[in-house]
Amino acid sequence: MEYTPGGMRVRRMLAGCGIAVAVVALSACTPLKATMADAAAQGRSAVETSRLLLVVDENGGSGFSVTATAFADALRELNNAVRTVSEADAGSDTESDLRRDTLDALRAAVDAVEDARGTVHGIGDPDEVVDALEQAGDRLDGLAEAGGAG
Repeated sequence: MEYTPGGMRVRRMLAGCGIAVAVVALSACTPLKATMADAAAQGRSAVETSRLLLVVDENGGSGFSVTATAFADALRELNNAVRTVSEADAGSDTESDLRRDTLDALRAAVDAVEDARGTVHGIGDPDEVVDALEQAGDRLDGLAEAGGAG
């Protein structure tokens, strides 16, 4: 391969164009929005698992150790989602609002799942807990869908 000064300039120009295109493409998407959507979807899944656990428990279909483990898993998923959202950097007021809304929704979900776990032990009103789980799930579902998560 023969070195030509003009060829080197063309390669530098193409490399510069590639970098410029990458910068524009990355700035057009909002990684925070995707992170919030993924965390909300993760939280929604944990809430739905908890709701199903109440149904199964109500029908006598699970043992205590299975239920306890499943609630612990759901809470771990929610707490991981809270941690992810808490550690995310917001670059604008809009992103700060989204981050705050997602954190609020996840914290409400943690409370609802904790209450659901208590209901299995005879603490609290099962109907109120199911309502709280549904509300938390709907709120997280809306955040997940708004951010593009399935």
